[in-house]
Amino acid sequence: MKSCIFIFFFLCLLGTLRAAEEDDWSLEESPLYEDGLDDVYDPLEPLNRLMFKINGVLDKVFLVPISMAYERIFPTFLQSGIANFVCNFFSPVAVINFILQGDGEHVVKTTFRFIINTIFGFFGFFDTASKIGLQKKETSLGSTFKKWGAKPGPYLVLPFFGPGSFRSSLGKIMQIPIDPMAQITLFNYKKNTRRRLYYVIYGANIIVKRASMLEIMMELEKTSDDMYVTTRNSIMSTEK
Repeated sequence: MKSCIFIFFFLCLLGTLRAAEEDDWSLEESPLYEDGLDDVYDPLEPLNRLMFKINGVLDKVFLVPISMAYERIFPTFLQSGIANFVCNFFSPVAVINFILQGDGEHVVKTTFRFIINTIFGFFGFFDTASKIGLQKKETSLGSTFKKWGAKPGPYLVLPFFGPGSFRSSLGKIMQIPIDPMAQITLFNYKKNTRRRLYYVIYGANIIVKRASMLEIMMELEKTSDDMYVTTRNSIMSTEK
């Protein structure tokens, strides 16, 4: 499965470079290197729209029903606890990203958040660290690339990973191997139980995030003339 995703990703990359060649698009003039572009660069729009439709079908068939059931079955306090637990589980990869970004302050804060919530918050179910002033800060490998000066690049929709800029899409794929918790669980091939634990927590993370977007996405679907364009513009506006 992982090899298929990587193969598809590099095919998308090849397609991007091919489109650039056909449009006489030089690297120095590309969105990878220039800021302040008014238009979203989407040379793979036909392929992106296809992947957007496939992801949309999977979303409606699987994620939406599961997310709605999750919201109905679990009380609010339990949903909050699950979200805290999942966030705590992925805290070590956030620490790695803050190290790569040279953000010493949040390396220390996020490390202490993980330790405190793991020990005193029942493995993160309770966000004890926030109560003593250690607030959570979101980050990702895409944010790290941005900190290093990488430009967003073209818009890209990947299967399962979803939409984003070329920069954030690359970050989504490469973040899993650098995640310390993934190394302990997912890549420990002799420990099937640990791998299943990672799949369960990763799946729970997807459901938690999708459940939080249910009302917003339903409203957008009602008001948007073209969900692909609406989603693309919304995502790329945050990528600059």
